[in-house]
Amino acid sequence: MCVARNKTIRPILTPVALGAWLLATVLTALPGQAQQVQGAVSGTGDEVIAVAGGVAITRAELESAYHRAARQKFYHGKPPQGELEALRRSVAQELIERRLLLQEAQREGIQPDSARIDAELDGYRQRYASSPRWQQQRHDMERRISAYLGEKDVLQQLETRVRTVTSPSEQQLHAFYTANLDKFIEPAQHHLSLILLKVPPSAPRETWQAALARAAELVAELRAGGSFAGLAQTHSDDGSAARGGDMGYLHTGMLSPAAQEVIEALEQGAISDPVRLLEGVAIFRLEGRKLARQRNFDDVRARAENLWTRQQSDGAWQAFKQRLVAQGPVRILDQSLLADLQADN
Repeated sequence: MCVARNKTIRPILTPVALGAWLLATVLTALPGQAQQVQGAVSGTGDEVIAVAGGVAITRAELESAYHRAARQKFYHGKPPQGELEALRRSVAQELIERRLLLQEAQREGIQPDSARIDAELDGYRQRYASSPRWQQQRHDMERRISAYLGEKDVLQQLETRVRTVTSPSEQQLHAFYTANLDKFIEPAQHHLSLILLKVPPSAPRETWQAALARAAELVAELRAGGSFAGLAQTHSDDGSAARGGDMGYLHTGMLSPAAQEVIEALEQGAISDPVRLLEGVAIFRLEGRKLARQRNFDDVRARAENLWTRQQSDGAWQAFKQRLVAQGPVRILDQSLLADLQADN
């Protein structure tokens, strides 16, 4: 019934997962297989649109990376034009940064972990062993995949080095806590009981109307003094029925917006009107409410340290990339791309 919401942070240079994409694109030039500027042909797919650290980025490479990223991000439908333009700029920026990061890894003497690459390559051999295309072009594919995995590995090693930060002092942690009190607030909680009459989302209108009518009868019975626990055990389709409908305390935001709006308006002990939700028709009783509260430093010290470390790590990585781009040299030869990147910066 309740849905927890989490956020996953993904490093900017995490490569596109090979998977099904592998056989479709592995025969095209890999991002790190640099093309010298002198070899570019103007007006073709090999047209050079940027040069980072003396290494060319071609229009074909940008378009290939852009279309892969668009399929990943907007697989569910057609995105607004503005978002596509922003994605193209982001992909171009990542290609420039990738060139410079690979050169920096080389300067620092970072070598691919051959054992790890061999293990990953073995996985692809097993996965695609029955593919006719793999069998026909196996040696070329393995060479290209190995190069791709090698670049990925050295980039990950470099990022790990840069992101490694020293542990904070107690003074730094206290200062971070004080400056970010909003990150350490325990949300309001509601102690709820529930009766849920499940209805499939695709059920016909008559089924929904029947459930709403039955819920209205139960609400009338409850408001007349009926036992919530008893009716929940008899009629509710939720897992809480065995506990008399008791859901315990739930943080604000754990329920759907429609349910949350109803709960916020209830007084303690009150019974809600029937609420139509995705899962069916619900009846809530508010058993108790705890207001949001500021948690003290000692209770959240571990979380404060994790957030501080992440902030410092992200800052170090962003500053490192910005420094590489500033030192470059980076030349944008495509005027429209130059204008777009300048606008972002």
